[in-house]
Order: sequence, then C-alpha cells, then structure tokens
Amino acid sequence: MATTTPLTPAFAARIEGIDAARASKADVAFIREALIAHCVIVLPGQALDGDQQADFAAKFGQLDSYSQMSGDYARGMRKDLLQVSNLGEDGKPVAAGDRRRLLDMGNRFWHTDASFKAVPAHLSMLYGITVTSEGGETQFADMRAAWDSLDPDRRELVEGLVAEHSSTTARRALGFDDFDATNPAITGRVTHDLVRVLPETGRKTLYLSAHADHIVGMPKPAGRMLLAELTEHATGPGNVYTHTWHQGDLVIWDNRCSMHRSCRYRADRETRHFRRASTTAPEFAARTGSDISVPAWKIEAAA
Repeated sequence: MATTTPLTPAFAARIEGIDAARASKADVAFIREALIAHCVIVLPGQALDGDQQADFAAKFGQLDSYSQMSGDYARGMRKDLLQVSNLGEDGKPVAAGDRRRLLDMGNRFWHTDASFKAVPAHLSMLYGITVTSEGGETQFADMRAAWDSLDPDRRELVEGLVAEHSSTTARRALGFDDFDATNPAITGRVTHDLVRVLPETGRKTLYLSAHADHIVGMPKPAGRMLLAELTEHATGPGNVYTHTWHQGDLVIWDNRCSMHRSCRYRADRETRHFRRASTTAPEFAARTGSDISVPAWKIEAAA
C-alpha cells in the first residue's frame, strides 16, 4: 500500500510502496493527488530503463519531445527522453572546457523546465542512475507559497504582467552568444503570464524562470530587476526543499507551480548521470504578446 510522508510542512513529499515500472491506474491517481498537494514527489528505490520511464511518464499526459536538442544531450536515446549527464563518450567526466559542461552550468540558475516553449512543461520526471557522493543536490521552490507571501502592493503590481522567455537567456548570462540562428528552438521567444491560476485547486502561483528575459511592455531594466526580486523572494529561507539524491530516486515535480535548480558538485571527478522525461501543459500555452499594455503606474512602481 502506498504511503505519503511530507518532506516539508506544505511542499515536497516522499511516496513509498509504488513501483513506477508496474504502476497501476490507482498508483497514477495516487501520485496525481499527491502532486496537487505537494508539487514535488520523491519515489525512492526505482529500477527503470528508458522505455519504462517514458511509458510511466506517458500515463500522466502527452510527452514532451527533445527532437531539436543537441546530440550531446539526446545521444542514443528516444526523442522523448533527455540525458542529464557529465559523461563523455569514453564514459569519463567531460573536460572543464567542454561546451556541454559549460552549458550545463545554466541549470544552476533557478528555472522552470521548457518555459521557453509555446507549450511548456507540466511534469518533469528525473531518474537518478548514477549520483554523486557529495553535492549535486536539486533544490525546489514552492511558487504557490511565493505568491501567498507577497505583500498586497506587490501582488497588485505583478498581476497581469507577462514575461518573454527564451532558451538562450540563461546561457547568454553565462557568456554564450554563438547559438544557431537557424534553429527556431533556439531563436524562438514566447510569452507567459507571471501569475497563473492552477485549474485543480484555484490557487494562484508565480511563474518565474531563468529563461525569462524581460517583462513585456516594461523598460527592460525595471522589468529585469522585478524578475530578480521576485526570484529572490520565491527562493528565500523556508520556501525551498533540497533533495539529496540516492541511486534509483525518481523525482517528479510540477513545473506550473515550482522552480528548481541543480547544485554544484565536483564534475571533474564525480559521475552524475540522470534521465528525464516530461509531460506538457497545453492549458498554459504561450499567449500573444503584441496586445499587452502595462499601465504607467506599474512602470513607475517597478522602477
């Protein structure tokens, strides 16, 4: 029988008693309900090959595709699975100057998966194949609580604002500027509301990410500062769960109401090998940004 143990008072939880490779409809329903309550779920002690992980994820919705990702990330894998690894073809950690290792540093920014896509991610499911002995944790922030704890003036300010997201924003912050301009997955930009209402509960949640470049209709300096301040607020003490990985952990999180980031580890001498599947959130598809107008008082208040 499946049991749920909270990992924080009102956020992440661990579920024991479910084998993801053989999950029944009742198991899936149990996990769905737990995700609505907790946003982040840990299923320990799993044994999953790629097909089993993808089949399990597909029970929760339409799988996202990584067909336009670099071969470094999807090498030898199904297009609905993503490799998260510091291993090279020789099975050893890639060198410090390797482009993939440098790009992966962007994952240490607080972000939301696939916010740069027209149809963003709903659930992400990350499976720990080889985990580090020290460092390499994943941290999660509760964006429902982040909204709840905003003061009334700040809520009034951010309600109705829209941010433009791009897959290159975080990477550009690291100094990369040589992206393939012919790849629409890289050059494309989409807009998402800064505040959302979760359909299952009616709760409001902030939607932030390191992929968010600026706030549409607001001067970039003011908009970017507001995004930074909101991120700082959302990731403050008491609002973050830090997951220390064990081999066989399957961690599932709802990107609609959480942010996450990876933590530093000794990538020069430790092996970290994970595999991810994600489902999509068509109910929160990108909106048109051309008709957005920000009231003057909000621009004044944000500056």
